[in-house]
Formats: sequence, C-alpha cells, structure tokens
Amino acid sequence: MPELVDIAVIGATGAVGESIIEQLGDVEFAIGQIYPVASSASVGETVMIARRPANVAELSAFDFSTVRLAIFAVPAEVAAEYVPQAVDLGCTVIDCSSAFRVDPNVPLVIAGALNDEAIAVLGGQSILAIPGSLAAELALLLKPVNAEVEITSVSVTACMSASDTGKAGVSELASQSAGLLGGQSAEAEVFAHQSAFNLIPEVGVMAEDGYTVTETNAANELQRLLEASEMAVDVSCIQVPVFYGNSMCVTIETRYPFSAEELTQIFGNIDGVSLFSGAEQRGLPTPVTDLQNSAQTCVGRIRESRARQNALNLWITSDNVRKSAAKNAIAISQVLLESYL
Repeated sequence: MPELVDIAVIGATGAVGESIIEQLGDVEFAIGQIYPVASSASVGETVMIARRPANVAELSAFDFSTVRLAIFAVPAEVAAEYVPQAVDLGCTVIDCSSAFRVDPNVPLVIAGALNDEAIAVLGGQSILAIPGSLAAELALLLKPVNAEVEITSVSVTACMSASDTGKAGVSELASQSAGLLGGQSAEAEVFAHQSAFNLIPEVGVMAEDGYTVTETNAANELQRLLEASEMAVDVSCIQVPVFYGNSMCVTIETRYPFSAEELTQIFGNIDGVSLFSGAEQRGLPTPVTDLQNSAQTCVGRIRESRARQNALNLWITSDNVRKSAAKNAIAISQVLLESYL
C-alpha cells in the first residue's frame, strides 16, 4: 500500500480552494489528511471533505512542516509571502496564483499536456505554477496544432466571468443584478465599473502600453507553454456579466495552409475536449448551457478566416474555476504523489 501524504489547501474558503477541496474528496490516489487553511477572516468556519466536516486553520499560524504538499489558491501577494515559508519547511507547493508564473526557474504546468519528459521535470521541484485559465485552455488546444503546423500568431478576445475574481466578483455581480432589477443603483467595488448588464473592456491593472497585466500575462504564459517565444500573441479581455466560465474568440495564423477539417481532427484527439460542430449542434457551446461537465473544454465555430490567409477562427469556453485551476492542480498533485512524494 502506498504511503499516505498529508496535504494543505491554502485558500480553502475561496472559489478555487472550495473546488479543490470538493474534488479532493472524490480522488482515489494516496492522500492522507487534508488541512483546509485560510486567512483569519475564515477561522472558525468548517468545510466538508469527503462528506466530513473539517475546521479551517489560520494561514499565519499554520505549520507547513506537518504536510508534504500544499496547494495555494490565494491572491498573488499572499502566495508570494507564504510559499517561500512552506518551501523552507520542506513542503512541495502547487501555486494557482500568478506569483511565480514568470519565474523561469519555476515550471509552468498543465497536467493534460504532460508527457513522460515533462513529468520527469517535476521531480525535485519545490514550486510548480499553474498558468492562468486563458493560457491553460489555449495551450491545451494549440500545443498539438503547433507541433503539426507552426502557428505564427494567435489573436484572442477573452470574455472573463465574474468568478475569475473569486467569490467577491460573483457576489458583486449577483447583488448588482438583483438591485438593478429592483430599481436600485449598482455600486462597483470588485470591478472597475458596474458589471451587471454591462461589458467592461478592462480586466486587471492597465499598463502604460494600454494592455492590462492580465492580458500581458496570458500572452507571455502561452508563449512559454508552447515554447514559442517568436509567436505573436495578442490578448484583449472583456469583463462580461457571466457568473462562471471564461470564453474566447480566437484566430490562429499558421505558417502553411491548414484547413478547418484538419484542426477539428486534432482537437478530436485531445482528452478533455468537447467538439461542437455541424448544423444539428449549431457549433455554439456556451458557458451557461454546456459547462455542467466541468472537465471539458468546449470548442465550436471552427472556420477558415475570410480576412487572413492561412488563418482559422474558433470559439472556446471552459470552467475557469473547476477545470482550468482546480482540476489541473489536483491532476498535478496525483503525478507528484504517484511518482515523487
């Protein structure tokens, strides 16, 4: 019988942390005790792990030497402070924040894209970073395409759901929607402007070049994941009044001609991808109607561009909380537990 490994989930009461806790209760690999950890504001709360209640521990007082693996689902500034402390105490860390994604010494990992060579790289690493939801879903789809026919550029318009900012964003969208329908005004705290019944062309902090940090990070992460630093990547993000599920309208340009049928065939061979095509399905997956199965990345509207040569357009939607972040973190945990911890 394999040795059981104790795990801490940091940010256990947040949107991603809750999803990690929920999914960990259903896994079958060798996990010992699961410690839910959060900020002092959540101390005294309980979470359900495998249908049993567990008390939430306070992050500032948690002893990381008691666990061998910690999954961080917290804001970047919190991860930057506490991840080094966990590593110093002998803990391996999987970080879901953006704190370490730009560090060339920290592997940026998508479990669904791991091959034997990539898995071997994980051994001995103290910190593993999970890419943001946009880069994670794009890389899952485009890595095998780039291997088949070189992608020269990627242009993305991303529709970001309220859950991308966590529970606070979901709560603000819900309260604004209810209030506006009741004749009240909408107060914006989490988002730059009113999010209910509105579109906001600003997601994240705006830099001097007119791009937000969110957009720049997504482009850089995709280049890194595809090992394609020369690939041109342009990302624009829009905050949309959707609770869960990020969606993207994507155009890819390839070095040589590549048909919609060839692209569809490649996507059809990727685990975790659900294709929508043909008149009977209208090729229209949406975050509301098609993400009940959060394990799937839904792809539709694959078509050849009328404006660009060697270019294809497509539509992607996926659960940014349960799949891109939580499911990825758990799948990486499984690799570590089975091979290295």
